[in-house]
Amino acid sequence: MRCLLSLLAILALPGALSAGPATRTSDLPTTQPATQPAERRSSIDASIRDGVKFIVGSQNKDGSWGTGRETRGFEVMASVPGSLKSFQVATTALCVMALREVNAAGDYPGAREAHRKGLEFLVNNADIRRDDGALLYNTWAHTYGLQCLAIEMRHSNDPRIKKAAELHIRRLSGYETVMGGWNYYDFVAQTQTPSMGPTSFGTSAALVALFEAKESGLEIPKNMVEKSVKRLAEMKLPNNAFLYSADLKYRPRMAANLPKGSVGRTQSGNYALWIWNAANLNAKAAGESLEFFIKDHDYIQMGQKRQYPHESWYQTAPYYYYFGHYYAARLIEKMGPEGKKAYGAKLADIGILPYQLKDGSWWDFAMWDFHKPYGTAFAVMTLLRCE
Repeated sequence: MRCLLSLLAILALPGALSAGPATRTSDLPTTQPATQPAERRSSIDASIRDGVKFIVGSQNKDGSWGTGRETRGFEVMASVPGSLKSFQVATTALCVMALREVNAAGDYPGAREAHRKGLEFLVNNADIRRDDGALLYNTWAHTYGLQCLAIEMRHSNDPRIKKAAELHIRRLSGYETVMGGWNYYDFVAQTQTPSMGPTSFGTSAALVALFEAKESGLEIPKNMVEKSVKRLAEMKLPNNAFLYSADLKYRPRMAANLPKGSVGRTQSGNYALWIWNAANLNAKAAGESLEFFIKDHDYIQMGQKRQYPHESWYQTAPYYYYFGHYYAARLIEKMGPEGKKAYGAKLADIGILPYQLKDGSWWDFAMWDFHKPYGTAFAVMTLLRCE
């Protein structure tokens, strides 16, 4: 309980201000649920095309996405420049992954060059470190940086890609918690090996990245994976929800740990356990998980674009929204044609198509200027698995 209460207290504080252009009023988050669709697109293909156009158009000259130079004054607690660099690398990795996928799916203006520039940025920016005892946002950079580069290894012989991916693996190994798995905060002892227990969703995402690395032939520390899979399986409750974090195992009935509070985290947990052959996950269990996601979708949708994390019903957080849909789509993909037939259109219709903005972007939680690129990358990769 203490870890989540500490998290809520910290995240309620205004973020560090940084100089930058003013944000349009239409882009500001709201303290009201996002109940009205922004603009429904005519088709998945058209929506993807508009999303790719946004990603290409918002890329920085150095190949990255996001700068951290815009603020609304209440972003999450962060240190400058390390936290913002972590967000930038993670966001860029998601955008590069999305561009890799759309380039394989069709011809999108500017996508190949944007992909090339983004990949170049990533191979030169893998050494992202913890910049504060309490803040471990670099785990997100190492997670998505590794996932992206591992996939790129299958399409390129550039030795720099492998070298950067191996660095991300070493960093993940160094920053796993004392019991295995990953957190992005350490509000307890702030030790070299993080003292707080792992979060279910951070551990799930990292395990997916490590699986992609294994599939690309990279050497993965066996003990690290085994401990993390074990911790994740322990966080899966009998009611099929996932604990927010291992530290909350004695408070399974608190709102964030109930099925409706877990709705944005459950899909990533189930997908990670399935690909690592753990906890008896299979197509039947995945289908049940997706049925649950669709049935209780309102509870993740209520949290979308809220001003602060965990202020919505069942303590859902805005940033679970496109994260949760992406891993739901990965479950659909792993289920094969039957999964796509049963759930693809439903996932696109309830969660993605209604919320694309006029500029082609999607976002769920305002974070400097990282939120639109990462939200759009997640949404595009989700839709590609819904067609």
